[in-house]
Amino acid sequence: MIKIGILIDGFEVRAWQFELLEFIQSHPSLAIEAIIIKNNRPEFNNKNSSLYRISQAIDRKIFKTKEQLFEVKDISFFKNKYDCYYINGEEKRFSYRFLESDLNRIRELELDLLIRFGFGILRGGILNAAKNGVWSLHHGDNRINRGGPPAFWEVVNQEPVTGITLQRLSENLDGGTVIKRSFIKTNITSFHRNKTEAFRAGIELFEIALEELIEDKVQPFKQNSGLDFYSHPLYKDPSNLTSIKIIFNFWLRRLKEFLNEKRNSPQWFLLYKFHRQKNIEKSVFRYKKLYPPDGYDWADPFIINENDSFYLFFEELKVDTGKGHISYLHFNSAGNLLTNKGIKVLEESWHLSYPYTFKHDSSFFMLPESANSGDLWLYECIKFPDKWEKKIRFFKNKNIYDASIFFHNGYWYLFGTETLTSKGSRDQYLHIYYSKELFSEAWIPHKGNPVTMDVRGARPAGKIFEKNGRLYRPSQIGAPKYGYAIQINEILSLTPTEFKEKKVDEILPKWGKNLYATHTFNHSSGFSVIDAQGNF
Repeated sequence: MIKIGILIDGFEVRAWQFELLEFIQSHPSLAIEAIIIKNNRPEFNNKNSSLYRISQAIDRKIFKTKEQLFEVKDISFFKNKYDCYYINGEEKRFSYRFLESDLNRIRELELDLLIRFGFGILRGGILNAAKNGVWSLHHGDNRINRGGPPAFWEVVNQEPVTGITLQRLSENLDGGTVIKRSFIKTNITSFHRNKTEAFRAGIELFEIALEELIEDKVQPFKQNSGLDFYSHPLYKDPSNLTSIKIIFNFWLRRLKEFLNEKRNSPQWFLLYKFHRQKNIEKSVFRYKKLYPPDGYDWADPFIINENDSFYLFFEELKVDTGKGHISYLHFNSAGNLLTNKGIKVLEESWHLSYPYTFKHDSSFFMLPESANSGDLWLYECIKFPDKWEKKIRFFKNKNIYDASIFFHNGYWYLFGTETLTSKGSRDQYLHIYYSKELFSEAWIPHKGNPVTMDVRGARPAGKIFEKNGRLYRPSQIGAPKYGYAIQINEILSLTPTEFKEKKVDEILPKWGKNLYATHTFNHSSGFSVIDAQGNF
């Protein structure tokens, strides 16, 4: 049992903190042993930032969110449920230090962990009063963003991602030992929306870390090795003058974006290139374009080489309904297009996309994304190329995005992103499942799940492929927008208990004019395919 102490400023907490407290209370391996309350009255207030606070209140009113993570929750019932310790420490403008008498009381509890939900910047012995120190969330990447406000300056600076860092606190502000770190796509449409999404990811990150603490996966904590310079600003609440500049630039940008959206209606389209030497065509500007009809998107291309022909399977989406089905285009052996429009081969009552196709034991199979249905079905081709039927349901009541299957060293591995909570990101958390048998309904989760927590490179973007004896996994770079670009990762280790990969290349939407995104790449026998979003 992990014994935890909670550091708070009073018996009113924010909803995001309350959710974490509920997680701890309901977990069979976690126990709240003490509530430690700051008894000092607030003495400091930055009146020079009043305009910042007003502007944020306006932002919250205009850009509402479904989640209310910053609502105040009353936890006064904790007084009768847990031992409470009231602390009157030494408070300065930028730090808080516990008295030795209070430290001795806390040490006697023999806590495994202290979680900071209050007290400001901690100094002194409290940082080591529990076995695993004091854990705290910093809603920013502490390598480039220290200070505050949380998830604010990323919107101001239009940074593509917002980091979330879980630390064991040290005397160095936001420079403690990093326990875990994740990244979301910065929502530059609103300060409040970006903050909400960052705090949601923080809840998820904290829960993952607590699970790992139970399993002893984060032990022992090690100090950062080598030099650890921080050369970025120490961010603070903006002054009134700075706030005026920020507000003006923000609303000017939003107006330009609104007008641009009215003028432009970008579509997803396909591109392909046939290489007679059977190589991958790496110069994307050489690819030929395949445009969809008005009102449709074509995306997620997969290629099959069969019967001396190439068959390009893809998602065909009717924009006004938002519902996609699977279609194909037919090419001859020289890569010449034989069909003028997409031929529909698979449609369900739910949205289908990402038609992951592969061959096994002389039969063709398709694993299309069907996350909207809550199930993941494997389809078998009964009559190639246009008759497909359900073969087996891999998962029930599980939303898996862009599932990609791969056989390696005696195991089938299934990659896909998942949401960790009902309101969490679909693009941030990569999960792996494995099975000895393809036709299995009992896929085993990988020991390291989620194996990736970075929106830049988690979600699959095509088939894993081999080149020169090395394995490569295409993945989506999901920032600064959904499906922005493709990252190529070399798989260094893949077993039921280990997974390691490193980024080796990327494909950016920069080979032509008016391009906004590209998020799927595949190839087979010299035929390379990719998709892109743009105006044409």
